[in-house]
Amino acid sequence: MAGVVSLPPLREELHCLPGPRGDDGYPSWTLHDPANNRFFRIGWSEFEIVSRWASGDAEDIAASVNADTTLSVSAEQVHALAKFLMEQNLLRLRGAAGRDWLRGQWEKTRHHWAVWLLHNYLFFRIPLLRPDRFLARAYPYVAWMYSPRFAWTMVAVALAGLYLVSRQWEHFLGTFLHFFNWQGMVYYGVALSLAKVAHELGHAFTAHRHGCRVPTMGIAFLVMFPVLYTDASETWKITRRRSRLAIAGAGVMVELGLAAVATVLWNFLPDGPMRSSVFLLAASTWIVTLTINLNPFMRMDGYYLLADWMRAENLQPRSFAYNRWHLRRLLFGLKAPPPEPLAPKTARFFVLYAWCTWIYRFTLFLGIALLVYHFAFKLLGLILMMVEVGWFVLRPIVAELLAWRNIPSDGFDPGRVRLTLVGVALLAVVVLMPWQKRVRAPALLKAEEYAEIFVPFGARLDRLPVVSGGAVKAGEALADLSSADLEFEARQADERVSLLQWQLAYHGLEQELIGNRQVLLKELESASAKLAGFRGQQKLLAVRAGFDGIVLDVNPDVNIGQWLSEGERLMVVINPAGLQLEAYVAEDDLLQVEDGAEGRFYPDDAALPPVNCRITRVDRASAANLSPYFASVYGGEVAARKGGNATLVPESAVYRVLLKPERSDILTRLPHTLRGQVYIASGGRSLLLRAWRQAVAAVIRESGF
Repeated sequence: MAGVVSLPPLREELHCLPGPRGDDGYPSWTLHDPANNRFFRIGWSEFEIVSRWASGDAEDIAASVNADTTLSVSAEQVHALAKFLMEQNLLRLRGAAGRDWLRGQWEKTRHHWAVWLLHNYLFFRIPLLRPDRFLARAYPYVAWMYSPRFAWTMVAVALAGLYLVSRQWEHFLGTFLHFFNWQGMVYYGVALSLAKVAHELGHAFTAHRHGCRVPTMGIAFLVMFPVLYTDASETWKITRRRSRLAIAGAGVMVELGLAAVATVLWNFLPDGPMRSSVFLLAASTWIVTLTINLNPFMRMDGYYLLADWMRAENLQPRSFAYNRWHLRRLLFGLKAPPPEPLAPKTARFFVLYAWCTWIYRFTLFLGIALLVYHFAFKLLGLILMMVEVGWFVLRPIVAELLAWRNIPSDGFDPGRVRLTLVGVALLAVVVLMPWQKRVRAPALLKAEEYAEIFVPFGARLDRLPVVSGGAVKAGEALADLSSADLEFEARQADERVSLLQWQLAYHGLEQELIGNRQVLLKELESASAKLAGFRGQQKLLAVRAGFDGIVLDVNPDVNIGQWLSEGERLMVVINPAGLQLEAYVAEDDLLQVEDGAEGRFYPDDAALPPVNCRITRVDRASAANLSPYFASVYGGEVAARKGGNATLVPESAVYRVLLKPERSDILTRLPHTLRGQVYIASGGRSLLLRAWRQAVAAVIRESGF
C-alpha cells in the first residue's frame, strides 16, 4: 500500500459501534459489516484513523490524529490498516485495479466441489429459520422467566427434587428404561428434541432480550452428527460483559431448569416411557450437555463464556498467534515484538490456553480420523483418514516449520539457537539410539515331557504304588482304579456279544433267524463297539507312566479304597532331563528375537536363582490360544479373553518362543511349573524404529481390502 495517494473509501453500509473497555482502560469500538454479518474489534488508534478516512490521504489522516489526540500515528500505520480493511473487503474499490483485486479474492475462495467436501464434511451448517419475527412476538410470553422470582423458584424446585429423590435413591438409579419398543423411542426422541430446542431458544430469547438480532437458527453436522445451533454473532455489539455471559450461558441454564423439573416429575409419574424420559432429562442428558457445551477448547458455550469472562474476544486466534510468537522466542530468541501487547497475567493465560487447545485438537483430530476410517469402507476410510491427518494435524506443523525458516538471520539470538540445536541433538540421540538391548517376555519353565494324571471317571482307588519324588519307568504302574459299575456293564456287553454270535452261528437251523440275519449283524456290530468302549475304559483304570520320569505332587488327600470323582487330580509326572521355557513376545518385539539368542529367566519367586537359557525355536505365526498360566483372566501378563470351547484367545498378536535352560535339575526341587520373566538378548532397537515398525504393522494389518 506504500505510495498510494488516495485511499479507497469505506463501504457506506458499515457501522461503527462502541465496544467494551479493555483491561488497560482504553476504549474499543466494533466495526460491523451487515452484508456478511461480521464484526471487527478495533482500538482507539484504529477508530481515530477510520473516523478521518474520508480524507483519503494517509499523511493527512496521521497528521490529524496526532494533532487532535494524544496518540502518535504514522502513515505506515494508516497503510497497514488500509491493507487489513481491503483484505476483509470493507473498502469500496473502483476501476480496473479494484476489479482485479476483487476477482483475485473471489478466485481464492473458489474450490472444486470435491475439495470443498473434503474440507467441510466434518462440520457444516444448514440454516432453517430466520427467527427474529417469532422472537419479537413470543418474547412477552417468556419475559417472566428472566425475573429473580422465577430464578429462585427454579432453585426451590431443584432442591425439592433432590430431596424427594434422596428418599428413594436406589430406586431412582435403578429406573427401568422403557425404550424397547417404538412408543418408548418416540417418547425419548421427543424429550431429547424438546431439551435441545429449549437450549437453543434460551440463547435466542436472551440475545433478543439484550437487543441482538438472531439472523438464523438451524442444524449443524459435527462429524455427521446433527446438533442444533443459534447464530448469536451480534453479541459483539454488546459492551456489558454480564450481558454477554448471560447469552452464552442461557442454553445451559435452560437445560438445568428442565433437569430440575424432570427430577420432581419423576417422583410422581408411574413407571413407563414418560417416567423413563424424564429420568434421562434429570440424570444424564444435562450432564452430557455440560460436558460438551462447557468445553472451552471447542467453539461452543464454554469457549464464549471463558472468552467473555477473560475479556478476550477472538480468544483462539489471538492466543494461537501469541503462543506461536512465544514458542519462537523460547526456541530462537525471536527479536520481533509480540503480535499484540498483553499484560503478564493475560500473556500467561494465552500461552497456557493455546497449548491446552493444541493438545486437545491433536487428540480430537486423530480420534476423528480413526472414526472416519472405521465408519467408511476401507478404501474411502483410508483416504479420508489421510486427508484429516494431513489437513488438520500435519499442515499446521509444516506451516510453523516454514515460518521458522523465513525468520531473517538478524531476527533471532544465535546463543538461543545453539541451545535449541543442542536440545534437538539430544532428543535425536534419545530417539535414534538403540537403547533397548533386551526383550522382556512372560515365560513358564516346565518339563518338555510333562503329564498331569487325573481320574478318568468316577472310580475307587485300589493301589497307589508311587510317592512324590520317586522315579518311574515308561509303562510302570502309577495307580490302579476299579469301578464295579463299569465291570458290570462290561460283563453285560460281553454276554450280549456272545449271544448274538451264537444266534448268527446257528442261523441256518432256525427259519426265523435266517430272516433276521441282517438285523443280527447290525446288533452285533453295535454291541461289539459298546464292549470295546468298556474295555477301553477299563484300561484307563490301570494308570501307567507314558515315559521315564519323576513323580511329583501326589495328591495327599486320596487314600486306598476311597471313591474318587471324575477329573480329580492324582499326581504329576515329568522328565527332568528335558526342561523347556515357553515364552510369548509381542508382535513389535518379534524381529528382535532370533534362534540361538541367549536369555535369562527370572522366576516370580525372588528367592529362587535366575536360570540362563538359549532360544531353540521362534514361531512365525501368532498364537491362536494361550495356556492359563499366561492369560490375563487367570493372572497372567498376556491380555486374553475366553473364546469358544473353553479356549483363551489373545487380544493382540503374540508369538511363542521356546528356550532351553542350562540347568536340568531345577524342577526336581521345585514345583513342576515355574512362572516368571525371561530377558532375551537382542541387537538393540531405537524408539523411532519401534514406532515405525508399529505403524507399518498397522498399515499391513488394515490394508486388506
